[in-house]
Amino acid sequence: MAKKKPYRVTDAAGPYVAGRKVAVGAILDLTSAQAEYELQRGVITPHSTVAPLRTPEDGGVMDLETRGRPGASGRNRR
Repeated sequence: MAKKKPYRVTDAAGPYVAGRKVAVGAILDLTSAQAEYELQRGVITPHSTVAPLRTPEDGGVMDLETRGRPGASGRNRR
C-alpha cells in the first residue's frame, strides 16, 4: 500500500479535487500518484502537521525560558 501524505486544498480548486468533493482549506490524505496532477494544477499544497513557530516579528511572543517545559503554561496548576 502506498504511503499517503496530507495536502491542503487551495482557493484555486474547484468543487472536486482528486475525485473528491472538497472545500477550500480541507486536508486530504493522498498518495504521491494521486497528488501529482493536482499539485501541477496548483489546487493543493503539501500540508505540514507541525505548527509554525511564531516569532516576535510576526506578532508572536517567544519565551525561551519556559518553552517546552511541562506545566510551564500554567494550565496544569491545582
